[in-house]
This record gives sequence, C-alpha cells and structure tokens, in this order.
Amino acid sequence: MTANSDLKKQPITGILLMAGLSSRLGFPKALLPYGRKVLVERVLEQTLASRLDRVILVLGCQAPRILSALGSFEGRPRLEIVVNRRYERGLSSSLRAGLQVLDPSASGMMFILGDQPLLKTATIDRLIQAFRRHQLPIVVPLYGRRSGNPVIFGRELLPELQRLRGDTGGREIIRKNPDRVLNIPIRPQYIGWDVDTWEDYDRTQKFFSPINE
Repeated sequence: MTANSDLKKQPITGILLMAGLSSRLGFPKALLPYGRKVLVERVLEQTLASRLDRVILVLGCQAPRILSALGSFEGRPRLEIVVNRRYERGLSSSLRAGLQVLDPSASGMMFILGDQPLLKTATIDRLIQAFRRHQLPIVVPLYGRRSGNPVIFGRELLPELQRLRGDTGGREIIRKNPDRVLNIPIRPQYIGWDVDTWEDYDRTQKFFSPINE
C-alpha cells in the first residue's frame, strides 16, 4: 500500500455550525442574501464541493426557515442535517450535537462556521491535505497574523471537544496544545472574514463575486 493511499483512507467529517441566535445582527445570518443565493446555500455549496467525506449541518435558531431555503440540497448523500434544540446554551452545544452523529470511521473533524460567506472549497481542501500529510492533530488557518476557521481536530481530541460547555468552541483546546497545532497561511485574508454585524455584511459584499453561481 502506498503512502498516498494511506492518506486517502483518513476520512474527515465537516461539521458546519449554523445554529446561533445572530443576536448582534438581529436577522438570521443564514438567510442573508449574496447574489441569487443566501449565506447558508453558499457556505454549504462550497463545503459539499470539497474533499470532506461527510458534512453535518447543525441548525438551531430559526431552523424551519433555514430548512425551507435548502430544498435544492435535499437528498444529498454526503449531507446530514441536525437540529440542536439546545442552541441557546451556546456554541459548544451545537458542536456536541454534530459530534453525536459523527461517523466512527472519521479520523478528523473540521468545524466550519456558517457565517463565512467568502470561504472557498480550495481553502477547505488545502486544510484537509495538510491534516492528512502531517502528524499534528490540529490544523488552523492563518489569515495574515490571525488564526481563524475552519479548524480540523484529530479524533484523539474528541473527548476534549465533548467536554466543552457554554458559548465556546475549540479555541481553548488550541491554546492548551500549541505544540500540536499546524498553522496554514491562507490568502487572501478576506476568505476568513465572518459576519456578525451589518458592517461585516457590507464588507463581505464588496468582495463577493456572483460569477460562480
């Protein structure tokens, strides 16, 4: 068996988190328009086009409205949608909801935040390739000097991820394990921008191109 075939046998599951309250925006982020599509469609489209073996979409607040916008994704074999009924308990509750349906064969989990409208399939694939080629269990993208998302965690960190509570993600695990982190520079930096406010929305719109629709 070749080294390349070994790398390909490391399944990675994407967990796309889109269950939050969007409290600072006052409007469901998932339904923000970008061209002829809304944000959840754009991010999910880029994610499903990647080399991820499986994608788990975690919804919560406004789940029925968001599901109604996802009719074109119905029946996709690599996609599973989970509704977190406890989304008000914070980000960690959605993270754990996704982990509950994680495939036992997954060697790693990529956590993708659903409010990154400029995220590209190529970026996701680059992080996957880095995880498969190196022996470090945490892969983090760097946008300029700042770390961002999506992040891959190896399965060995699953117990720590399941212990997270409150409105927190895996940042604390990254902080505690600096010698186990592989940082991958990503250009251009706007690929990592997220949307928390209307100012953020306007900023991402300036870099959004509908060419790929």
